[in-house]
Amino acid sequence: MDRTTIVRTGDGGVRQGGADLWCTYAAVRTLAWLGRRPVDVDACVEYLRSCQNHDGGFAWQRGLPSDVWATYYCTQALRDLGAEVPRVAELTRWLPTLQHDSGGFAMMPGQHPDVWATYYALRTAREVLSVEPADVGALRDWLGRLQHADGGLGWYPGATGADVRACYYGAMAWRAASGTAAPPWTPALLTWINQRQTPAGGYAFADPDSAPCLWATFRAVRALDALGGRPERAADCRAWIAARATPAGYLRWDGYRTADVWAGFSAVGALQTLDVPVPLAASIPEFLASCELPEGGFTYRHSAMAGDSLATAAALLLETARARPDAEAVTGYADWLVRAHLPYEGGVMYMPGRGAEVRCTLWAVAGLKAAGRGLPEADRVVDWCRRIQNSDGGFGYWEGRASDMAATASAAEVVTELGAAVDVLNTRMLGAFVASCATPQGYRHTPQGPVSCAATAQAARVLDLIGEREAAARAAGQLAGFASRLGGFAAAERGVPDLVSTYQAVLTHQVLGQPVDVVGLDRFLDKTRVGSAGYAWGPLSRRSGGVLATAMGTRLATGARLPRLNL
Repeated sequence: MDRTTIVRTGDGGVRQGGADLWCTYAAVRTLAWLGRRPVDVDACVEYLRSCQNHDGGFAWQRGLPSDVWATYYCTQALRDLGAEVPRVAELTRWLPTLQHDSGGFAMMPGQHPDVWATYYALRTAREVLSVEPADVGALRDWLGRLQHADGGLGWYPGATGADVRACYYGAMAWRAASGTAAPPWTPALLTWINQRQTPAGGYAFADPDSAPCLWATFRAVRALDALGGRPERAADCRAWIAARATPAGYLRWDGYRTADVWAGFSAVGALQTLDVPVPLAASIPEFLASCELPEGGFTYRHSAMAGDSLATAAALLLETARARPDAEAVTGYADWLVRAHLPYEGGVMYMPGRGAEVRCTLWAVAGLKAAGRGLPEADRVVDWCRRIQNSDGGFGYWEGRASDMAATASAAEVVTELGAAVDVLNTRMLGAFVASCATPQGYRHTPQGPVSCAATAQAARVLDLIGEREAAARAAGQLAGFASRLGGFAAAERGVPDLVSTYQAVLTHQVLGQPVDVVGLDRFLDKTRVGSAGYAWGPLSRRSGGVLATAMGTRLATGARLPRLNL
């Protein structure tokens, strides 16, 4: 990819281009609360509808499988814009496939349930589809078992630790499922939430001794309201939120000097719940208009300043692969990735100001390693990985989300790439999660999902890391079933080869010291190379897949040791 085609941002990073779904939902909802609309409603509607799949569900980006996180955000934003949700019949059939026998809902079919997904599914069922969830009795029982001995709610029954976000999602899910019926949790829940209020007045996610942030404060205030309560120190809470206001918008916490979409969303939502006028009600729409993209949808701040960690890490991997890297660019990208590891999050954020994500953390670690750099607070990342391991042994994209193979491999690889021993994690349970995804043909992305090349490759690398060498070799041997006669590897047997599957398979062969079919790989790369524009995601596309695809294709083409990356 020519350097001029990389979309560099004024904050020193790189962005992938196009809107972000979470930003778009937050912006549209904030505008709706204020009685306003996007500048270009039609373009925003078109962007949201472009995320829908044939099964009726929506995906974070076009081409990805449906999940209820994306489905909730897209359908709620479409409702706020007064637009029709397409394929309602298909969506009505798809949504029940997410409900687990235990009563809770999963993000994707085949995953274990969590309270994020249960909340999204129930609100979609009630508010978009006007349907009754199945087996309400089991659902209520599942929600009732979220409470910990200390009173707070966890991400799923048996999860370690409670969080104010889980309290919010649980309370709102109960209301969507049960209406005015009394919730099953003890009064200790209200006490637990109020104990997260810090002396400054704002709320923390879990540890009351940590610094408060607007996202935690919004969720705490809304959770209390849903349970019939109020902040014990409501005046202090209102004052703390008001102090986060600046002429440019709201700041999520002290010391973070960038206004963004999520901070505004959280502040407006909390203040309206507290029946307080919004100090910046007149200027917030102007700020959000600066985040709106001409092609539709929003990013988290003005697009010229809105870098993201995946694109920035990819640009760094590209630059360091050149014969003559631009030293200034390398330093700039590396510095941006270090800054994306913000002080109140354990991992690296996809976009500064939102939650830390495991795969983004792995890309950041890989990019920095290629530049001869590291994260200054690597121990904090390792501890974060240890804390967010799910009770089934796997990991989700972010804290509280159900496990999948890509996130699980990413967490294990983050820990070891940072120089820690893999046994800082519960390796016995880690192996148990991998085993739960095994089939005779390969490994699944989730315990009940489809078998894929990427999941099989990732499982082999996890098994290798935890010392299960024979099992790792057997898993790697199953990759032959995904090899394509066109060269490269396909997601499914006898499928069309793609860049993600090929990268995962070649990386695994390298890690396990197995031979790579260089001739077949070169044949595949020739079919996906798109001139100076980089690489496409597959041979059927003649369009560049952007900086991520080009970073992966370029690294494959060098024949050198691949950095550990997952998508």
